[in-house]
Amino acid sequence: MERKAVIFDLFETLITEWGHKKYTKNEMCADLGLERGRFDAYWDEKEAERYIGEISFPESILYVCGKCGKPVDDSTLSLIIRKRTETKSLCFEHVHPDVYGLLDRLKAAGYKLAIVSNCSSEEVTVIRQSRIYDYFHQVILSYEAKLRKPDIRIYRKAADLLGVSPKECVFVGDGGSNELPGARAAGMEAIQAKWYTNELPHRRDSLPGFLTAEEPFDILRYFEKGLDFPPLPGYTPLTSKQKGFDEE
Repeated sequence: MERKAVIFDLFETLITEWGHKKYTKNEMCADLGLERGRFDAYWDEKEAERYIGEISFPESILYVCGKCGKPVDDSTLSLIIRKRTETKSLCFEHVHPDVYGLLDRLKAAGYKLAIVSNCSSEEVTVIRQSRIYDYFHQVILSYEAKLRKPDIRIYRKAADLLGVSPKECVFVGDGGSNELPGARAAGMEAIQAKWYTNELPHRRDSLPGFLTAEEPFDILRYFEKGLDFPPLPGYTPLTSKQKGFDEE
């Protein structure tokens, strides 16, 4: 079947949280005056709700502080929100140099593009204000959609909004949140993006049964050959020596 759309994960696929300043949980606990172990217990308790829009990031902070019996004043809460937002914005300034090239070529070839991302409230505004946001025909964020990966409904929602069937879509993601099996269960082919995760302190293994892309332009190679996709105009295929593929 001809593929008409490419759906991307966001974090560690299009952008990365590594290699630049982060606002860590340790720093958040220091600002709140909380011990990390107690913080984690209550923070993790609300993880699912944060991602499907049932509780916001500030509400999560207030929940944890309430459970720990630690009052938080407005100025401290504002400081934490500001630090969190600023460091999330930095992710969009550290983009693999070939990511925009990949998106340009896919758009020029007529493919419909979407993002499907698990995110919480403080990330929504940052994403929508970013340069990369304008590349996409649809952006489905779990906080707004009230669904999160790997629920097959969020992938099918993306396909519906793009006006294509799931079988006409390819999902590209680093593999977190069981997103690749979720995409396949929804009826899509899936490719594991490794150009960021290969640089992490603990390199992520390739997931059995899925195609892998070591670099962004490897996606184009798969479109040309590995998945029998239509060729992309104006693109010179990678050689096996360049990217380690076996010639057929």
